[in-house]
Amino acid sequence: MQNSVAKHYLWALGEGIKGCRPGDLIAGRYLVKRDRLVVDTQPEQLPELPEEIPSVVTPYLRLFAYQLHVPQVYGLVSSQTSKLSGDIWLLENGPILKVTESLMPELADSWKGAAAMRQLNWLWQMAQLWQPCIAQGVASTLLTPELLRVEGQLVRFLELQPDRKPPNLSQLGKLWQQWVEDAHPAIANFLRQLCQQMVAGQVRHGEQLMGQLDKALAKCGRSYDRHVEIATGTDVGRARAHNEDACYPPSGTVWGGNPGSEACAIVCDGIGGQDGGEVASEEAIAVLRDKLQQMPLHQANWDPLSLTSKLERAACAANDKIADRNDSEHRQGRQRMGTTLVMALAHIHELYVAHVGDSRAYWITRTGCYQVTLDDDVACREVRLGYSLYRDALEQVAAGALIQALGITSSNTLHPTVQRFPVDDDCVLLLCSDGLSDKDRVEECWEAEILPILDGSINVAKARDRLIEIANTRNGHDNVTVALIHCQAHLRENGNNFTELSVAPLDTPPEPIIDTDDVPTDLTVPPAIGDPDSPGKTQLVQPPEKGKSPFSLLLKILFLLGLGGVFAYFFIPPVGRAIDTAGESIFGKGGFINPASKPEKTVKSLPSPVKSLETGSFIEIKSSAAGELGKEGDRLDLRVAIGELTVKGTVPAGSVLQVTNKQLTPQGNWLELKVCSIPEIVRSNSPKPKSNKDFSTVSKPALNPSPAVATPSPSPAVKPTVDAVAIAKLQEGEIGWIQERDAVSKVASNPSPNPNQQGKCVVNSDSNPNAN
Repeated sequence: MQNSVAKHYLWALGEGIKGCRPGDLIAGRYLVKRDRLVVDTQPEQLPELPEEIPSVVTPYLRLFAYQLHVPQVYGLVSSQTSKLSGDIWLLENGPILKVTESLMPELADSWKGAAAMRQLNWLWQMAQLWQPCIAQGVASTLLTPELLRVEGQLVRFLELQPDRKPPNLSQLGKLWQQWVEDAHPAIANFLRQLCQQMVAGQVRHGEQLMGQLDKALAKCGRSYDRHVEIATGTDVGRARAHNEDACYPPSGTVWGGNPGSEACAIVCDGIGGQDGGEVASEEAIAVLRDKLQQMPLHQANWDPLSLTSKLERAACAANDKIADRNDSEHRQGRQRMGTTLVMALAHIHELYVAHVGDSRAYWITRTGCYQVTLDDDVACREVRLGYSLYRDALEQVAAGALIQALGITSSNTLHPTVQRFPVDDDCVLLLCSDGLSDKDRVEECWEAEILPILDGSINVAKARDRLIEIANTRNGHDNVTVALIHCQAHLRENGNNFTELSVAPLDTPPEPIIDTDDVPTDLTVPPAIGDPDSPGKTQLVQPPEKGKSPFSLLLKILFLLGLGGVFAYFFIPPVGRAIDTAGESIFGKGGFINPASKPEKTVKSLPSPVKSLETGSFIEIKSSAAGELGKEGDRLDLRVAIGELTVKGTVPAGSVLQVTNKQLTPQGNWLELKVCSIPEIVRSNSPKPKSNKDFSTVSKPALNPSPAVATPSPSPAVKPTVDAVAIAKLQEGEIGWIQERDAVSKVASNPSPNPNQQGKCVVNSDSNPNAN
């Protein structure tokens, strides 16, 4: 989060702001500067916060991980406590130029005259945001030009626009077509072809769109000369007897070279006290370095999705190395060692950032300083689940307790975050432990201490030393570790005169698309083009060829009808029939089971049940056999959104869920599930907090001290952690996503709904003895 400054500028939403004029002072503290732009004159005071989170602001919270682009809710001015005609919601970190007290320019206004790679970068960011916005019902924001602002190479939202009906990429293509005429000549042909594909329905989901833009960015990026310089340093600080932090390259190093496997920096902050934290941080760096050396990082085989996956697996390998050592040394509770991780890799035209814990990465450009990682702590988890505003979450007990770190548990419950950023201009990436980032020291000093690197008035080594000095003198309570990565990207002379880009061909011809202005759409994203197992949402029936007899056509129709009947008999489960997926995942190996027969007798195998589960069908989580999956196998973890690594919560064996949405993507198959029924013992023992005020952490003893001990400022001996699985049990009515490859529990699908229950999704106890 960016720091509060002397003048804290906010953007106002709601009915109450409509009657306010420049010069008005709202609620005794918010000065109206111009239409809907206000200044908080008392930023040191906590703003008014709601008792319950209304649905109108929930998307802002659920998109907290995208704070680079999406403003966040600062606070409320309630009409009940003021003389306003309605409530006012205040947004912070919006696209506001503080110097001129005005809004940042619209993307459409900045488009003309921008460099080719800058234009592609803006489009890429919009494509990256498409699926998260679809999931939260605010994708219309990306179709509203006045809400799309730019700050240098960064796309910023002014506010979120709720969807009246779910939009599709055809509409986004129509918007982009308006920019083709002013596109840089090097990419104009590419953009024209891409928009044609989008409007025609050939590009139908965000991942496919990003794939096209990735290829264009890679080619465009070759016209730049790139150089990377890295400086690292670690210090024990003023209050600790030993240093649990570690970094790579080794402390005191200054490295320079081209992007690649050596253009990497790592910062780890150990957990577990003497003979624990420092061992874990060093172990993590050793494993990560070994994994990086095994990655073939050269331009010929560049694949961003593959590299992202490899970085995730590298983090998991480091986690398992530390966890195995904990187990072999019989470490329990606070004796278990662990470490945070933040790692950056410069590869070709991109920066990759991998993250676990609360060590941070900040991206510094000539236009600003941006925190690009989100702390894996209780406060951020509360916001991402939509339970609390960030400022309110920070006031809670154990707000700073970690929910995950390397080495504490097996990687089955670890969710590293890997982000990537196309670089089209000089920038600095700062990696640091919380010895520096605490108390917003980075936000205070970046302009004076880091920004000068970009104009050459200071080198990375001197800036590193100054940041360590600031951490020791202004914080001083912890070890401090800093890594600075200076990325230089200079367009070669005549660099934009390369061969015009053209859009990559798609695997199969497009299916016809119907204009959404005429027909309502739903949230389901059609399957990827070219997937032979993907059922098409729309089928184009060709007329019979001339010369073909009507009799032969009739025979073909009868044959297809018969084939469809056979398929329906064997593959479509009637009510009361269930799927038992006793394989690698709930969507893996398995088959249909007759409830009247013994469970081990299967009738028909089904290689990918997720594709046969239609919207409205039910799923029951089954208990795993003893010793097969272990205690942690009797549950289902649901994600916050598609592609999201954060676990929203879990439901135990015996729970029943309903499929509310299904999306098949090249990166995996996803189901949106609604919790319908939970066993009584779980529901009574784990109530969901009625509001963020009565939230309390529930944790494994090995991971978290008692709430009385866990505080935002942990003791020097240990950094508190909380088990993300244990503290986030879902309740009836809640919705989340699950990916095929991440599922580990057994399920049974399509239990009979109980007709006697109205307004509540439950199951028939006759066909489902485990359900309530």
